[in-house]
Amino acid sequence: MMFDQRLAQAIQNVLSSNESRFTVNRSLNRLVQDYAIGTIRGKSVYFTDKDREDMRMLLLAKGYSFDRANLAEMERNERLSVTPNEKAGGGAVKKNRVSIKPLHGQSILLADRTIDLPDCCHLDADWTGIADQLRHACVIVVENYENFNLIHKTRFELPEKFKSPLVVYRGDANESRLDAVLSFLQHINLPVFAFVDADLAGINIAMQLPGLVGILSPDRAELERQFMHGSARQDLFYNQYPVYGPSLERMPVSHCCYPLWALIEKHKACIVQERWISSEVFCTIIL
Repeated sequence: MMFDQRLAQAIQNVLSSNESRFTVNRSLNRLVQDYAIGTIRGKSVYFTDKDREDMRMLLLAKGYSFDRANLAEMERNERLSVTPNEKAGGGAVKKNRVSIKPLHGQSILLADRTIDLPDCCHLDADWTGIADQLRHACVIVVENYENFNLIHKTRFELPEKFKSPLVVYRGDANESRLDAVLSFLQHINLPVFAFVDADLAGINIAMQLPGLVGILSPDRAELERQFMHGSARQDLFYNQYPVYGPSLERMPVSHCCYPLWALIEKHKACIVQERWISSEVFCTIIL
């Protein structure tokens, strides 16, 4: 007979109630049929004081707590105090974690500390533990992991007050998570620059970022050259337009993403940001 988290939670629900009658469901039917605890009459199952004591002993024998717990809000190691299954309750293992690094030749600035990292390295950090210690004036959120990993091979030209940004990867299924990044940015309330593909999906990502003040890319003249001389991909534009185009068409001219959108729309083409790795051009705030 298999005893699992679903059955344990059904028993905990019964024990948390003073009622003696419950509607039969799959888990309670298993409890009656497999463990002879409770009595089914019609569509209801009844539990006596003796049944309740048997349920407590069953939970104890299987390593479960008597009380219900919000497993999704607990770390895996904490769950072991209430269930033998550390994975029960789901939830992200890497909750609240963000991937961060400095620009090439710079440091991560935390309180009175500076952290230097070799190229192709970053910190995987719980943002709730570092957010209030940051001494950076702004954040650069990088769309693609390769660009984040090789950020030291990209040249940037930023205004003096933004010369020492914290670089943050926007996240994927394996490295960091977008929901954690968005919560982090919301909390620190710093100016945010998006370093994304020059495509419709990239602009859509940028527009979701709290505190967004601009998009970083080669300047307008260089982008025009890349659009016109073989670097651009029209297939990306036409593949992405049905998804993002209608909403981008409504973007106000005053929006900081509009200059890039205007170029993409003009050329009906897109440029992936990997092209700017090891390039001689500088990436700056596109205006």
